[in-house]
Amino acid sequence: MTNGIDPTVLPALTDLSLLKALSEIGPDMSPWPTHKHFTSWLSLAPGKHSSGKRSTKRRPRTKNAAGTIFRQAAHVIAKSKHIALGGFYRRIRAKSGPMVANVATARKLAVLYYHMMKHGLHYVELGLQRYEQQYKQRTLHHLQKRARALGYALEPLPA
Repeated sequence: MTNGIDPTVLPALTDLSLLKALSEIGPDMSPWPTHKHFTSWLSLAPGKHSSGKRSTKRRPRTKNAAGTIFRQAAHVIAKSKHIALGGFYRRIRAKSGPMVANVATARKLAVLYYHMMKHGLHYVELGLQRYEQQYKQRTLHHLQKRARALGYALEPLPA
């Protein structure tokens, strides 16, 4: 039914949730040309009125249960201490709050699912430590680039 693809390797998606997702979405991903169309259909795409202000508006109700499946899986990921997506959730939660972080994590999980089912890409969990290390390297690179643009240089503190 999934053409030899094993979506059970995705974190927090159990056999039952994958059966529900397959029954809602189906194994054929051709109705959605890109992952952006897919996440929009799931009501997981970011809103167009994001100015950085907190709003009291609620997320619109979905027309399908598939988006709810990914949001529930993101809630499970939030409690994880060893999954890289758990680190992503906590980073977003610190900036924007738990509701935004849950939708962002669900969207990331849905994009992984889309690419796995449409293109046959494989998912390999690298772990939280590797994610934190890559995030630190990216942040340091951007800080050094910004400092150079302003005419400064960064030096590490002596140990």
